[in-house]
Amino acid sequence: MHGALTSDRSKWLRLAVCVLLAVLVAMPLSAFGDVSAWFVPSGTKVLRDAKPNPQTHEGQLAAARNEAEACQLVLRSDRPVADVVVSVSELRLAGGSATLQPRLLKVEYVPNIVRSIAYPDPLPPLRPLALQPNQAQPVWISVKVPKEAKPGDYAGTVRLDAGSHHAEFPLRLHVWGFALPDAPSSVTAFGLSRPCIAQRHGVPVNSPESQRLYEAYYEMLLDHRISAYNIPVDLMSDGAAKYLNDPRMTSYMIPYPNDDAALKALVARLVKNGWYAKGYFYPIDEPVEKQAYTTLAKISDRLHECAPGYHWVVPFFRRPNWDGRITAFDVMANRVNIWCPNTPHFDSDATVRPSMTVRHVLGEKLWWYVCCGPGEPYNNFFVTMPALSHRVLFWQQKRENIEGLLYWETAWWAADVKDPWTDMATVKDINKNIRGDGSLFYPGKQVGVDGPVSSQRLEMIRDGLEDFEYLTLADAWLGKKVAQDFVASIARSMTDWERDPLVLEKVRRELGDLLDAKKHP
Repeated sequence: MHGALTSDRSKWLRLAVCVLLAVLVAMPLSAFGDVSAWFVPSGTKVLRDAKPNPQTHEGQLAAARNEAEACQLVLRSDRPVADVVVSVSELRLAGGSATLQPRLLKVEYVPNIVRSIAYPDPLPPLRPLALQPNQAQPVWISVKVPKEAKPGDYAGTVRLDAGSHHAEFPLRLHVWGFALPDAPSSVTAFGLSRPCIAQRHGVPVNSPESQRLYEAYYEMLLDHRISAYNIPVDLMSDGAAKYLNDPRMTSYMIPYPNDDAALKALVARLVKNGWYAKGYFYPIDEPVEKQAYTTLAKISDRLHECAPGYHWVVPFFRRPNWDGRITAFDVMANRVNIWCPNTPHFDSDATVRPSMTVRHVLGEKLWWYVCCGPGEPYNNFFVTMPALSHRVLFWQQKRENIEGLLYWETAWWAADVKDPWTDMATVKDINKNIRGDGSLFYPGKQVGVDGPVSSQRLEMIRDGLEDFEYLTLADAWLGKKVAQDFVASIARSMTDWERDPLVLEKVRRELGDLLDAKKHP
């Protein structure tokens, strides 16, 4: 009898150990060294006081070929934990040998934004982490799917090591069979300040080091489907062809020299090589007073003479100020041919939408822009705005049949910006409470990077531009009605838009599945 009882105890003990191991495997990392870990979408700005979500211990992504997709793994501890190491395996295709390698970045914070709250934004390289008590720390997990990648389901693991404790979390990626085009469907025209980049990296503005840095920033914009105002070299140089022939580049600014002969020679070179169509002139900005419109008329006359077939953008945010009955279209018609109101003027002035429709029928281009305005509930690129604010702008762009977005600057770190990593009040002369206007990068020198550091806002802009590609494919493959139904589920108007990243992701996956079923070679 005693032997039978001992045997039963052994069985129960083995069963208890198995159950305990199963529970431990299923538990979050909080069971290992007081560190909790959970996944959130890339479209979430995780504040330091974020609380763990025990339901999200598996990262799930879906992407087309030639697309970048990301999620975040958030860590939190109730006590200090040093030397937390996060690593990720390659993602392997089920039943095959194909692999994809995710990239890990640290989500860093800009301090003292609103009521001294730190906001997430910079994305420097990930190094071992030191967790502070009761402060969330996200890790950015990004996968760039090559255009030639094999479709299917990929899987890997994210591993956390904290001293003697470790845990692994599944990371899954579904790759659809369709691919996003190399040439973006949305035109972009974003500023990129060579002097600010050089200054913050501590190099002379006209030095080879400055040139190399500008090229690195320019390339990071292109990798995010964004075209800078200025290519890295002179348009008359032999090196210009490399940039002007790049299918990823949707637009570039053509200089406006005072000398007529120089202007004509530049235009002739661009026309001869087939580069003129993507170029635009931009010699005047945001006219309001009569004198500005008088100057505009003179520029128009000169362009007609020296640069026939030109494209010219003139951003505007209101009507001319000398007569409330006159619109910008009344004054600029047959002179300007890239129409570019800012988004609230587009939305609030009842004449703008129908006027732009008329100009589009005439073959002219429709852009819009944001800058130091608008604020909420409109969408913009401020650090304090929800992450989806930066992304849904492109759903609204598709909703309104707008072809391009102009944005004045991406590296505006003027003299009154002490350090972009700690001071994102970039336009203090306009509004000291606006954070991040004109600054989508961080200078890498402060974190040991010899080049640009991305931001969560820049990543959201790329996601929005990729969403624009999905919707453009839907127009062609599924019909405009289907595409607009998807648009309306996220962008109901210019001020009524979806703020839940899980809802956006659900809609995007439904659209991706439909496109995959209709995929074209």
